Amino acid sequence: MVIRSAFLFVCLLLVTTAGYDSHAQDSQNGKRTLSVTGNGKADAAPDVAYLTLSVETLAKNASQAVKDNAETTNKVIQAIKSKLGKNDKVSTAGYSLTPVHEYNNQTNKTDFKGYRASNRIIVEAHNLKEIGNIIDATADAGLNNIESLSFDTTKRDDFRREALTRAVNDAKTTAETLAKAAGVKITRILQLSPSFDYPVPVYRDYAFAKEAAPAAPPTPIEPGDISVSASVNIVFEIE
Repeated sequence: MVIRSAFLFVCLLLVTTAGYDSHAQDSQNGKRTLSVTGNGKADAAPDVAYLTLSVETLAKNASQAVKDNAETTNKVIQAIKSKLGKNDKVSTAGYSLTPVHEYNNQTNKTDFKGYRASNRIIVEAHNLKEIGNIIDATADAGLNNIESLSFDTTKRDDFRREALTRAVNDAKTTAETLAKAAGVKITRILQLSPSFDYPVPVYRDYAFAKEAAPAAPPTPIEPGDISVSASVNIVFEIE
């Protein structure tokens, strides 16, 4: 009976000792960490504008619609080129010719109205002060549709790096503040994970009427800044 009790005591002691050694080993290998997220933003002044225009003509037959559209489009393109700088570009981006039908409420039938020809023009301009003059020049040349106007920056990489630097500095400042308040010391960086919010071009939409008054003042264009954002998650080892 005494031998059996002694045997059980020795087994219990071994189990307890094994559990303690395992816990001590885990504590020795484990790292104390501090995870912080930092944010940074850089405001970019736009240096390029993209203007999307379209010339639309309507005629009773397809050949006349195509002819009228070609004449007006050529005038519009020449008017644009007269306002562009050496690094600016103008190109046609799409063409369509479609029949036009209109529902007649009196006869309850669909009437054929003719053919509509549409030619899309894309303008890339780096002198933003000329955008208003380009719009006015195209209006005088017969343009009847402005689809969109957007502003962007050609220095995305520069502003993205600036935003990322600010995000890292923000994370480091936050980590140092937390470490000081908690009474711990930062020893090194274990992990760093950056992410970016790519700048979205600033858009301006304009309602455009060919019949606008000829004495109207020049079209005002005021592009806003583009915000480039970055964030970073940093895991610090502390002691």
